[in-house]
Amino acid sequence: MLRRFKEWLKTQQSVLNVMDAIQEPSLAEKVRLSDLTIVLNNKQLVELSMAVEDDISDILRIQKLSYNGTTPWGEGALRRELTHNKRALYLIARDKKQAVAFIGTWFVDGESHITNIAVVPEKRRNGLAYALIKKVIYLAEQQNMNKISLEVRASNKQAQNLYLKLGFKELRVKKGYYAGDHEDALEMNLPLLRM
Repeated sequence: MLRRFKEWLKTQQSVLNVMDAIQEPSLAEKVRLSDLTIVLNNKQLVELSMAVEDDISDILRIQKLSYNGTTPWGEGALRRELTHNKRALYLIARDKKQAVAFIGTWFVDGESHITNIAVVPEKRRNGLAYALIKKVIYLAEQQNMNKISLEVRASNKQAQNLYLKLGFKELRVKKGYYAGDHEDALEMNLPLLRM
């Protein structure tokens, strides 16, 4: 009986190894970033790249500066996103090698869902968030996504105005959506034209 179990286990391991070998590539492996320089409203240049595991400390720092010392996405969650979630993509923007902004998105079932976006306070109001979202729109269209969705705090009128400027539409309010303070979220989406 033990021998038969060991043989079965070996067979199953072989199947898993084959499945790992033919497994679909991650989103970060599928998409190609073109134009890695963003020109801000003040004509300053910012470099854009796909975030990797080594960028986690920078993403945490950007969150702390952007969210009053808190990190809505902790180190463990970010590590899973960047190393295990094949449907996640994070872009990070750097000014003179200093990380100043990032955006995270998932591509699932024809939809790109923006999970998080943050810009350090001193780089706001220069078009950086706008450029990051436009880049996600471009990548979503490239991957034949049907729409882009997101949630934004009900109190964050500045971000809502940016999303409206980009063509997002208000869908519904999600009551008590945010952990901690239980603030409501406004769900928004942007239908995409398929390429």
